[in-house]
Amino acid sequence: MSPKLLEKKNGMAYRNHTVRIDFHTHIYPDRVASQTVSTVCRRAGIDAYADGTLDGLKRSMAAAGIDLSVVAAVATKPEQVASIQRWLTAIRQPGITALAAMHPADPLSSGQMKMLKREGFRGFKLHPDYQDFFVDDPRVYPLYERAAAEGMFILFHAGLDRGLLHPVHATPKRLAAVHEAVPELCMVVAHLGGEEAHEETAEHLLGRNIYLDTSFVLRKIPGTFLERFLKEHPAERLIFASDSPYTDQGEELQFLLQLPFLTESDKEKICFSNAARLLGLEGVEDVSTVAAER
Repeated sequence: MSPKLLEKKNGMAYRNHTVRIDFHTHIYPDRVASQTVSTVCRRAGIDAYADGTLDGLKRSMAAAGIDLSVVAAVATKPEQVASIQRWLTAIRQPGITALAAMHPADPLSSGQMKMLKREGFRGFKLHPDYQDFFVDDPRVYPLYERAAAEGMFILFHAGLDRGLLHPVHATPKRLAAVHEAVPELCMVVAHLGGEEAHEETAEHLLGRNIYLDTSFVLRKIPGTFLERFLKEHPAERLIFASDSPYTDQGEELQFLLQLPFLTESDKEKICFSNAARLLGLEGVEDVSTVAAER
């Protein structure tokens, strides 16, 4: 499906604009959103640009021109997975979809993954720092293999997480080792390989058959590295993502759309079709309704 929605398709007129998907956002239950966002910002020394609630994300999307946001939640303890998964299932609605929750200390079975996929979940979010595992620990490989066998992807936090203690559990070199060990796994590596890991990303990740998302670092990475990454990594494996509420969705999107070294075709792939392919939305008439339809 072309994202240029100017013609009628199947007898239905669609919106007269180019579809935008934000592949990496965070929200929290209303009762804890304010405290959680404040804690993250204080610990990391960063600002928030939305309030961390579902309604706040929807307001941000409307202002930014984002049609679909993907919510990523991290279970920091295995016993949190079930309740977080129920919440993720409940928040899906027009314009909002989510990745499934999982913790490597109590990995999901193939049957559980099949069930999640039937419910419309296409991938998982893992944060090796919060979840206290090294991403290339061979003990985690069976989990990766099960996800790959079910045709599900994993979005990995990559590089340092501001405010968390070292060591960094998902360096570009370690993520490359995962790709070499389990090449059938569809990997999405957040933060363009990791904040302050630019040389290591260039050495170990550029050009691989993995996806890189732009979350948080798009306007922070030195310009020479940004141009190199977005030129040398295939456009078919780059994905627009904001990390909202910890960046402004609109500012991130407009920054990317104004980059002079990207073609219009590149921008379409990065802002729409690559994410649509991963989320199973190719051919869907209106991506903003997909969560309600599933």
